[in-house]
Amino acid sequence: MVLFQILQCWFVTSCFSLQEKVVFVKDKPHEKGIINNIVFLPWKDGTFFTTGGCDHGVVLWKEVEGQWKAEILHRTLHSSAVMGVGGMYGKSLIVSVGADKRIIGFNTVHGREEFRYQLESKALGILPNPVDHNLFMVQTGYTFHLFHSQMDKC
Repeated sequence: MVLFQILQCWFVTSCFSLQEKVVFVKDKPHEKGIINNIVFLPWKDGTFFTTGGCDHGVVLWKEVEGQWKAEILHRTLHSSAVMGVGGMYGKSLIVSVGADKRIIGFNTVHGREEFRYQLESKALGILPNPVDHNLFMVQTGYTFHLFHSQMDKC
């Protein structure tokens, strides 16, 4: 608890010393429900993040002239809530996992689905591998599955 309070004080002090303020994004691209996951992407110095929500959608957010602008990547590739999103290192690829037991790899440059995997149970989260840029792990309940973005399940 003490460590949390120290970190919290450091964060607040850092923010005030940089004279930053809380900024609310104006775009609201998710149509209904809640946003289940939000992550900054490992591209371009933190100027991109992505969200996945209960509306089955995945949204890419870009910082443009100090404002966050939303681009809907897809809303029909999942048939249920998107539970996790992650950006692959060294690639313009966003992987989303959902309660529909699907894993979708979406190429943001070409604007299309690159791959799709079907699981036997609901996917809850995703973690790209920072060393091998083709590998990512998917959490399903108490189990983890290792995948390669260019082959079948490992």
